[in-house]
Formats: sequence, structure tokens, C-alpha cells
Amino acid sequence: MKSKLIFKNADDHQIADCGEVLEIEFANHQLDWPGVVLEKGSSPHFYPNNVYTPYFYFALALDEDLTWQVADGDHAKVLKTSPGNIWINPPNTAFSHNISDPCYFVILAIEEQTFLSSCPLNIDVKSLTFLNNYNVVDTVIKGIIELFISEVQGGGRNGKSYLNNLLALLSNHYIQHYSNYLDLQNAQLAASKFDQSQIEKVDQYIDSHIDQAIAVDNLADLLHCSKFYFLREFKKLTSVTPYQYIIGKKLEQAKLALNTENANIAQIAHDFGFNDQSHFTRAFKGQFGLTPGQYLKNH
Repeated sequence: MKSKLIFKNADDHQIADCGEVLEIEFANHQLDWPGVVLEKGSSPHFYPNNVYTPYFYFALALDEDLTWQVADGDHAKVLKTSPGNIWINPPNTAFSHNISDPCYFVILAIEEQTFLSSCPLNIDVKSLTFLNNYNVVDTVIKGIIELFISEVQGGGRNGKSYLNNLLALLSNHYIQHYSNYLDLQNAQLAASKFDQSQIEKVDQYIDSHIDQAIAVDNLADLLHCSKFYFLREFKKLTSVTPYQYIIGKKLEQAKLALNTENANIAQIAHDFGFNDQSHFTRAFKGQFGLTPGQYLKNH
């Protein structure tokens, strides 16, 4: 079976043929998993040269130790990889490898929008940066990849909700540990006179009034401060306005509701305090890049 992974040349953005050599033992090709590719296989060699992928790309080494070379600026760096080591590459990040020995792998590749929209964290995508990481030893990521493998072997028997939970687990862990997310959070905490306990109070209030229109005045009263002070310090800490924050939390809850059986878009819009279905649809697409109807169809 041939790989369905997409590799593109960084110079002209045309499809590269470096993946043609990958021979796949089993994959999720027959499952309805939009934006997710999982493949287990082997290759007699692998010579990608200045290519990139549209995925958050996790390659788990299997079976045997491997010595290979990766481009490091103008030089080549020799790596020794053992079974269980993971190579992590973010989307649209070019790489070059020289692997002349047979290699055995599981590759989990998740398209950028699918990965980021699955993350339960309150993230500012434009501020996040990700690194290319070789020979990562991370039992959490390895365990999640193994759960993906088991689900493919079981024919996707646990359904879309289980898949979405796996994506949420992986994106949550990865963004907290392999991006600048925590640095951004710490910088916001240092800049604001609010602390995390006050934000938790706000979160609890929003969660308990999620079906209502929530006024900033009520949140300021909750923290015993003026509306002006609340608006200023809240944005310092979260990088978004209270309105954006409230809408974001409503949309995250609404997305979970869309995963339930017989989900009704109009009812969900009403349940989470949106003015109407049209308002909900615009807000949802702005947050996740697709309409509630498209999300229902995909998930």
C-alpha cells in the first residue's frame, strides 16, 4: 500500500515524490477521519530534500536502532534513533534527511486546522511558535499514538467522539510542552494585576451562565473592581477582550454539544445564548474555520 502523506518542495510548493518509497503495512485510509493520516510501514531509505508537510507530524521509530543525517543549517548532523523515539515536525516547516538504511515507523499526521481546532486550551494561534524536535522520548505522546493505532486496527469502532478526544489529548499535551504557550501564559500573568484564581472565578461564572448573555459589568462586580480596570487587566492576562473570551468559551461548549447524537444547530445556538443561528454560524466559522454544518458533516 502506498502512502497518502503529502510532501511539498519548499522552493516551489509543488508536490514532492520523496514519499513514494514508503511502503505502508496498514493505515486509516478507509476510515472517515478528516485531516488525520495514520500509517504504519517501512522504507528501504528516505531522502526528503528541503520539503515540508501541511501536518503536525509525529514519526514513531519502531523495531531497530537507526543512524541518519539531518540538515542543520549548512551542515549535516548525525542522529542515532532508537525504537520509541519520536520525531515531531510542525506544519510548513522544511526539513532534509538522509536515511540510507531500512527504517520502520508509525506516522501520525494531523492537518494544522484540525489539530489547532481540537485543542481545548484558550490559545492565540498567531502568537504560538513550534520547534522541530528529533529523538523525543515522551511516554504520553507515544501512548496516544498507540491508542490511534489500536483504533485503526479496530476499524474506528469507538466512533468520532473517541477520535475527537484523542485529538484533544494530543493537541493539549503538545501545545503545552512543545510550543511557547506556557511562556506566553507566564508573561501575561506577570503583566497583569489579575491572577489565575481570579480568572478561575470568571470561568466558573461563565460556565454557570453559559446559556445567557453575560455582561462585562457582572464580571467586574464579581472581582470587585471597576469595569475599566477589569477590561484593561483582563486583556493583559488573556490577550483577548472579555467579549472574545466569553464567545470562545461558548463556542467550545457548543462544539462539544455538536458531537452528541442528533445534535440540532438551531437548538445549540439557543442553548448557548447566541442571538440566532446566523450569529452562531458566523462566530463558529470565525473560531474554527468551518461552519457548524460542516463540522457536523466532518465529525
